[in-house]
Amino acid sequence: MKKKLPLLLGCMLIVLSGCSRDKYMPNAGATPEVIFKEACAKCHSPVNGKVMALSPEMANVDAIIERVRNGKGFAMPAFPNLMGDSVEGLAQYVLENSATK
Repeated sequence: MKKKLPLLLGCMLIVLSGCSRDKYMPNAGATPEVIFKEACAKCHSPVNGKVMALSPEMANVDAIIERVRNGKGFAMPAFPNLMGDSVEGLAQYVLENSATK
């Protein structure tokens, strides 16, 4: 067990570093779907054909924008460079293409 712990911790760090995208900046004219695929899909895999499953509290554009811009703990990194139409379009895309828990 002691030999597996460092390996497990190393794997966790690799996964978490793969989800760290705080410097992400979409290309000019990128669609919300492209932004989702570039910035979000690495950590958010589809659920029953939807991009993700949202809790009732998160099933609105303002909550999604707040989470995208500020992140939440270690699980959800912040994307401070997503602003204006980019973050609003992404939030609308996520809302329209997600299931609600």
